[in-house]
Amino acid sequence: MLPARSRTSLFQSSISGALLMLFTLLASVAGSHDANAAPARRAGHVYLMRGIFNVFSLGMDQIAYKLQDTGIATTVANHTSWRGLADDMITNYRSGNREPIILMGHSAGADATISIARRLQQGGVPVALIVNFDPVSPDPVPPNVKQVVNYYVPAGWGAAVTADKQFKGKLANVNENATTNHFSIDKDDGLQRQAIARVLAVTGGNARRGPAKKNAAQQISAVPAQ
Repeated sequence: MLPARSRTSLFQSSISGALLMLFTLLASVAGSHDANAAPARRAGHVYLMRGIFNVFSLGMDQIAYKLQDTGIATTVANHTSWRGLADDMITNYRSGNREPIILMGHSAGADATISIARRLQQGGVPVALIVNFDPVSPDPVPPNVKQVVNYYVPAGWGAAVTADKQFKGKLANVNENATTNHFSIDKDDGLQRQAIARVLAVTGGNARRGPAKKNAAQQISAVPAQ
């Protein structure tokens, strides 16, 4: 039989070994959790505007979820709330937040992105990118916007986008007449991928820096300022 001191030492060694195994297991679990956690927050905020009734523009929600998976913050709202959102953006900018502002919208929500941009211009706030899906009656794009991509269906309700005379950025109207319609254009997986690639190019993601690859049926035209 072991002396009492030896039994105590053996017991203490067993406890230490068990605790070490427990800590190792917990660290392994924590490491596994971190690996599956949400991606690190990426600079930039995308505001996605739905059209009428919030039921015809659910592609905006789909894009928001996909952007969140890349670490980009998103806000989805109805087009009627554009003024309040714009005022919040101005407040954030004046408080020192200089991350890129990106606007996206479908139908009346696409019209609202340009209304937001105009209000931001009045507040001295730049807009890094606008990606629109079939706007109905958009105003000209103001000069505080650096880049605009407008996917539209001219045979339906959609309209091309024009720009102010002072506009110095890039503007492209992409004719999707042969591929989709007003009610499905925002849900088109290929167009969503293009839109997300453009956002990642602005925010420093892994997407290629050039324009997203176009579909064979797309007709892209740059529209001169009005």
